[in-house]
Amino acid sequence: MTCCLVCNVRYNPFLDYDKYGCIKLPWTLYLLLAFLCRSYVMWLMSVANRKDSAILLNLFYPSRSDFSHALLFALPALLCAAVIFLRRAGMPKVIVASWHMIRGLLGLAAIVQIADVYMAGKITRYHVEHFSSYYTTFIELAMLLVVISYCMFNQRFKDVSAQYPQPLKEESDKQ
Repeated sequence: MTCCLVCNVRYNPFLDYDKYGCIKLPWTLYLLLAFLCRSYVMWLMSVANRKDSAILLNLFYPSRSDFSHALLFALPALLCAAVIFLRRAGMPKVIVASWHMIRGLLGLAAIVQIADVYMAGKITRYHVEHFSSYYTTFIELAMLLVVISYCMFNQRFKDVSAQYPQPLKEESDKQ
C-alpha cells in the first residue's frame, strides 16, 4: 500500500491512528509478545535485581540447561519483537516484508514453543491424569493457543499488519 490511511468506521479517527495514518498497534499484541518472550523478560528482570540475579532465574528455571533451552525456543519470538519495534517509516524492505508477514511469524513462534513443550515430554497421558501437578504446562499450552488464534482471527491485528507507515511528504522534503 502506498498510503496507510484506510477509510474504516471500525476505528476512531482521532485515537486509533498515528501521525502516518496507520492504525496504532494494539496493546494486546505487546502482552502476547511479552508472553512469547517470557524467558528473555525473566532474564532482564533477574539482571535488574542487584542483590542476587540468580534467585529469580532459579525459581522459574531450576537448571541452566532449562534456561538456555527456553532462550533458544523464544528466539523466533524475539525476532518478531525486533520487527515490531522497528516498524517505522523509511525502514529497509526486509523489515517491511517481515512486517506484512508478522501474523504468520508470531503464530510460527507460538507453534515452535508448543513443539518444545511436546518434545520435552511435558504432554503425556501421565501429565493429563495428574493435572493438578502439571497445570502450569496446560496453562502454557492454552496461552500459546490463544496467541495462535489471536494471530489468525483478530481483525485489528489483521488490519495493522496490512499497513506500514510511509514517510510523510514533509519528512522526505527535509532529507
